Amino acid sequence: MKKINYLLLLLLSGMLFTACEKEEIKEEPGAYADGIIIVNEGNMGQGNASLSFTDADVSSVQNEIFKEVNNLDLGDQAQSISFDGDNAYIVVTNSNKIEVVDRYTMEKKVTISSGLEKPRYFETVDSSTALVSCWGDTMDETDDYLAIIDTRGYTVTGEIPMTLGPEKMVKNDDYLFIAHQGAWGTNNKVSVYDLVLKQITQEIVVGDRPNSMVIKDNYLWVLCSGEPSWAGTETAGQLYKIDINNNFNIVQTFDFETTQHPRLLSLDGDNLYYYIDGPTFGFGDVYKMNINDTALPASNFFDSFMPYNMEAHDGKLYLTDAKDFAQEGDIVVFDAHNGTEIARQTVGIIPGDIGFNFD
Repeated sequence: MKKINYLLLLLLSGMLFTACEKEEIKEEPGAYADGIIIVNEGNMGQGNASLSFTDADVSSVQNEIFKEVNNLDLGDQAQSISFDGDNAYIVVTNSNKIEVVDRYTMEKKVTISSGLEKPRYFETVDSSTALVSCWGDTMDETDDYLAIIDTRGYTVTGEIPMTLGPEKMVKNDDYLFIAHQGAWGTNNKVSVYDLVLKQITQEIVVGDRPNSMVIKDNYLWVLCSGEPSWAGTETAGQLYKIDINNNFNIVQTFDFETTQHPRLLSLDGDNLYYYIDGPTFGFGDVYKMNINDTALPASNFFDSFMPYNMEAHDGKLYLTDAKDFAQEGDIVVFDAHNGTEIARQTVGIIPGDIGFNFD
């Protein structure tokens, strides 16, 4: 009898151990985990925005992934993508909405639309709140704002009035910085949003048309393209180094030539990368600059086409080529150390924002 009880106990223990093992088995990651999502803007008014997915080496690509998963069109002019937790937030400017999807499967969760007018970029500020830069009515230069998003209820709960043309945002632990490129007009400011006080506390005056920013070692780098010749009075591009811990003082200003209009500032390690259009339309140069350099680089890093966007990540430079803005564009990856092209794949129409969907 004791032997039977002992065997029964062993059997039950084994079953319990097996059940525990099953509970600990993790779900397989979704089809779009550990890769790069390209936001294809599409043509204004045609509703042909889309998403593409590729691996870090751009060795293959899957197009129209949002439509394939959800059997829905993404909308009119997709602008940007941001990640927070398990969610991806896709901002669709001309449709005045944000599509919230599972970042790993692309399955749609909800659409945020009420309270958004020409939304541009999304940035999480705490566990339950995000801010979205919005142009408002593009014919009105006084109604721009940040939409306050409740990321638990997926609703717009308020607005923060802004000066003209809030666009890209970048943050550190204490502050969120908003570049005011000017929407369809022109501006020359960077707003400072205090993440503790939850309000705009300062505006930093920089050069004309601040278009991109990065943060490194408590310094904010702001790249301004300047006014192009077609705008009337041409002004030179400028690169600013701003001390975040010292009242946002401008530590150094790097001045470009009057005819040089840099854009697409990105950071990888201790190196800054940016692009300047060449004298021939469609062909320009990528430049590489160490954060400790005291002058702009005298020569380019490599020649390039005219990229619509450029992002540095983990030793690589990812550039999008919109070509003629009518046909499908490309995603192109270069080695960030030597500037050689590694791979190129065809994606959607007007590929723009690049989201690195890595844990």
